[in-house]
Amino acid sequence: MSMLPPPTLDAPPSNSYTCPYCRLDGPSTGTSCTHCGAPVDIRASVTRSGWERQPAIKDLARIQFGQSTCQVSGMYVPAAELRLAAGEGVYFGHHQLLWTDTVVQLGNQPLKGAWNRKMAGLDVVMMQAVGPGSLALADNTPGESIVVPLMPGQSVDVREHRFMMASLNVTYDWFQSGVWYRTTDGDESETHYPAGMFIDRFAATGAPGMLMLHGHGNVFVRDLAPGQSILLHPGAFLWKDSAVSMTMHLERPASGGWFGRWSPSTPWMRLTGPGRIAVSSKYERMEATGRVSGTSPCTTMDWNQQRQMAQIGAAQAAFSASKIDDGPFEAALDAFANSNGFTPGADKNRGIAVAHAYTHPAGIAVSCAVSDKSGIAAIANSALGGLGGALSKNTAISGRLNKLMGSLSQGPTADGDPVEGFGLPATWKVTAPGKAVLTVIKDNRSFTVTVECAQMSPQDQYGWARAFAMAGLPAI
Repeated sequence: MSMLPPPTLDAPPSNSYTCPYCRLDGPSTGTSCTHCGAPVDIRASVTRSGWERQPAIKDLARIQFGQSTCQVSGMYVPAAELRLAAGEGVYFGHHQLLWTDTVVQLGNQPLKGAWNRKMAGLDVVMMQAVGPGSLALADNTPGESIVVPLMPGQSVDVREHRFMMASLNVTYDWFQSGVWYRTTDGDESETHYPAGMFIDRFAATGAPGMLMLHGHGNVFVRDLAPGQSILLHPGAFLWKDSAVSMTMHLERPASGGWFGRWSPSTPWMRLTGPGRIAVSSKYERMEATGRVSGTSPCTTMDWNQQRQMAQIGAAQAAFSASKIDDGPFEAALDAFANSNGFTPGADKNRGIAVAHAYTHPAGIAVSCAVSDKSGIAAIANSALGGLGGALSKNTAISGRLNKLMGSLSQGPTADGDPVEGFGLPATWKVTAPGKAVLTVIKDNRSFTVTVECAQMSPQDQYGWARAFAMAGLPAI
């Protein structure tokens, strides 16, 4: 098996041709590949993302398998006319037989697990035809008929109801797809199988085999490198190499606010290489999933969480950019405190500011901190912005949120009686017996000095607060 671009020989013989669709070599003297029927006289059309448009089998193209041939004719609902050699044959769905010679030996080909297949709406009995003689098959659905040649030991997995026929040396098995999700509505739950409950597997044994499928609309193929993944609309899946793994993927679009977890999810199929995959351009639309309560092994993408993480990251970046360099500020305060008999205590991290504490043997406790309101506003706007989207219909709550965020955007304010002597806006306030706070506003930051001492007069408390403020202000 080859990876993109389609394989070519460095010096191809003049009579050799490598088909870019089935990847097999054949004679270049004809107008179509003898293995899959694809035209040989057109240039391979590959999109930038790696998809190859598989052309429909050329009208009246002849495909060889063993000593038998298959000729496909028609553009809209192609018919496959088979000329079977003696002892060679094919099997197919009983509803696909268009006409047959009376000399062709027709019979049933029972399938295992008949009861489970019947319950799943699948064919229980297939027909087989053995030559010599001719017959024709058609899918009775507009689209493209494609041939997937299988070498001995090679197997492919096919979506149910896409099989047309296979040569008798191609084995047919089926298994549960293992790709599902469950939705819950109140007390009721329902399990969905986006790729079908069952998958068909076809493998060639002993000799090269032929498998014919019918794709609705146009068919596109591509090669996946080892570990390479792609997300497919579940209804577009047609077939894949058996080595390609298949799992669920849920995409939850952003809906905003608190209610994102209940928003509908979009189911996708994740296919991971190595190997070939094929899709058809006509498919049924998926219904809204509702609330997903369980899935098979699954990857997810929740754009509500992505948006929230982006908001938090932006707020953290804004806050980090606005924080002061606390080292010089602390060093200036420590130097002043030590020279006046104070002992530095443990710092208290308040998230938006670090408070530096100092104590004096005379029973004086001082705490100094700088907070940046622009950083607070960045975090608040990020957190409250999501709530505002969810609660926008509630005018009372949204009005309060707007008022709160508006007050944050006005810059820092100080609560208390104005004081002078700093050349900056400052206030002084006694908050409790023996406790008072001095607040100085500088460069959109609030510098607070809290002094506690039950035996000290408010005038002396203000003196110490002012002294600490004058020591720390130059370092802000």
